[in-house]
Amino acid sequence: MDINFETIAQQVGIEILQITENGIVIAKGICIPEAVTSFCDNNISTISYPDTGVFILFKGSYASSLEDKYKPYIASSRKTNREIVFQSKNAAAQFVLGSKSRSNYWK
Repeated sequence: MDINFETIAQQVGIEILQITENGIVIAKGICIPEAVTSFCDNNISTISYPDTGVFILFKGSYASSLEDKYKPYIASSRKTNREIVFQSKNAAAQFVLGSKSRSNYWK
C-alpha cells in the first residue's frame, strides 16, 4: 500500500492547494499551520520552528528551480521525485514558478 501526503491529506480533510497554468495543474501541496519540522538528510539533522507553519509540495509537481540543493529531488522531466518541505507557501511557489511568484498563486 503506497501512502503519501496527498492521500493522508484527503483522508483527514486537509485542503489541497494547487497551481494551474493554462488550465493544467502543475503543482499540488498542503499547508500545515504552526508545524514543527525535523529533517535528517545525508547525516545532517535540523529542527525548524517556522512562524507560519510549513508547506509540503507533493511529488510530481513541476520544478523551475535549478538550485543545487534541490537537484536530488528533481527528475529529468523537471518534476519532483519526492515531497519537499518548504518554510512557506511563497518559497514553494518560487520553486515551482521562479522568482516571480507569491503565495496567492496557490488556490
